[in-house]
Amino acid sequence: MSAGKLMRGLVVALLVAAGFTGQAQARDLRININADPEMIDPVTFSALIAGDVLRNVYQNFTRVDETGKVLPALALKWTASPDNLTWRFELRPNVKFHTGRPFGAKDVKASFEALLAPGSKAGLQLQYLQRIVGAKEVQDGKTKDLAGVKVVSPLVVDVNFSAPDVLFPVYPFMFFDTQVVADKGPNWFMQVSAGTGPYKFAEWKRGQSVYLQAFKDYYEGAPKIDGIRFIIVPSEETSVTMYEAGELDVLMVASTDLARRIMRDAKLKAEAQTVSAAQINYLGMNQNLYAPFKDKRVREAFCISIDRDAMTRGLFGGLAQPLYGQITPGIPGYNPAVKKIAYDPERGKKLMADAGYPNGRGLPPLKIANLAPFRNEVAYYADQWKQNLGVTVDLDLQERATFLRSLNAGETPFFSWGWTADYPDALYYLSQVWHSKSPFNRARYSNPGFDALIDRATITPDNPTRYKQYAAAESLLLDDWGTCGLFVRTSVALVKPNVKGVVLAPMRMLPYGKVTIG
Repeated sequence: MSAGKLMRGLVVALLVAAGFTGQAQARDLRININADPEMIDPVTFSALIAGDVLRNVYQNFTRVDETGKVLPALALKWTASPDNLTWRFELRPNVKFHTGRPFGAKDVKASFEALLAPGSKAGLQLQYLQRIVGAKEVQDGKTKDLAGVKVVSPLVVDVNFSAPDVLFPVYPFMFFDTQVVADKGPNWFMQVSAGTGPYKFAEWKRGQSVYLQAFKDYYEGAPKIDGIRFIIVPSEETSVTMYEAGELDVLMVASTDLARRIMRDAKLKAEAQTVSAAQINYLGMNQNLYAPFKDKRVREAFCISIDRDAMTRGLFGGLAQPLYGQITPGIPGYNPAVKKIAYDPERGKKLMADAGYPNGRGLPPLKIANLAPFRNEVAYYADQWKQNLGVTVDLDLQERATFLRSLNAGETPFFSWGWTADYPDALYYLSQVWHSKSPFNRARYSNPGFDALIDRATITPDNPTRYKQYAAAESLLLDDWGTCGLFVRTSVALVKPNVKGVVLAPMRMLPYGKVTIG
């Protein structure tokens, strides 16, 4: 062999050993999350970080693009009956579960029955099934057969309702292969992946990472990367250091401070994606737990003593806009004529005095709860109430899991929090957060008039009429000062220049099925 051939062979061997073979190398997409997922089970799913992970694994009839448009996913077509009491879904052919089994109409029915089964501890999806004929009988354990769901053919399913549910096709269901429950038992989701999404669940190392592996038989084509590694990084300072060191491909930004820092750094700003989030941020005032909140004057005083314009300009550096209602701009049903909350500390002082608490005197001790990344936001509110009302409000910054457990149990007297839309309609905010029967009404607000309007809206197929009902319900809630809006955050994420196909949308990141890494 000549010296030249020997040298070329040596170079090729070295390149192969180093991982360079002349072809693009697949690899993992590395993303930070600031805590462990609240759950990894599609049945009990009900929280934000879990959703960021699970939406890549489990899918619905439909999906939403970055503009909020509803597009086909597992259903190619959905049609309402003339009386709006039946939806027919024509399902996508040649879809496989991660288990290898084919997806079809029988799996829609089985997933719904699993959600309704007694003891399922179903989360967000359970309330979307309540109007299906026979749902109560399954929930009560009288039968396992959900009578209102009819398998018409392997790829056609009818869902029948006792009252119309006009938004049913866009509800965020997560269909799964229910056979795994029988095969693996109640903790099946930690042992096997059973969705239809572009990635399958592979591993959860608590406190460290969650790993999703590319699903080679995905119906839209196998992902171009090996998988997604969600790296658990509680400290945002650590996460940005990791991003700058090349240890993260995508940096999800939670805190206002880091978002402002990024937008002031020319290099980081060039790698940033920004979008106005489809997320309300609001005050929760639990009247059952803190007696002064039973007085509407007190609730109003707390709401009108926050200078939202100054807050969004100063604290957020323009990376937010004031929120006066309970629906974000751009979501169908948003009312642009919603009444502005005037900043009026003088009126706030008078209201507190009229309620028997002049300059805060006689007011029982009060804390406002939230998470550490949002310390500056809640500190701003507390400072405003001290300056404007003479009221001392201490900060109660909690660990995420503890905070969410307390919120969900209705055990938090006073808090600021957000709620991100999971489907593009105002009902998601109004019904989920403020209807008295919603498990996610964390302030335990109750107003029969509001409930009646929302109940009527859910059975109203005509969009303009339904939106008027939303506006009336929202107005009633706001006039009662059951809550008040605070701000709409601008979401910020950093994406490395060699990563393509990552899309930050108003309803958080779209699934990563089309991502490539150069």
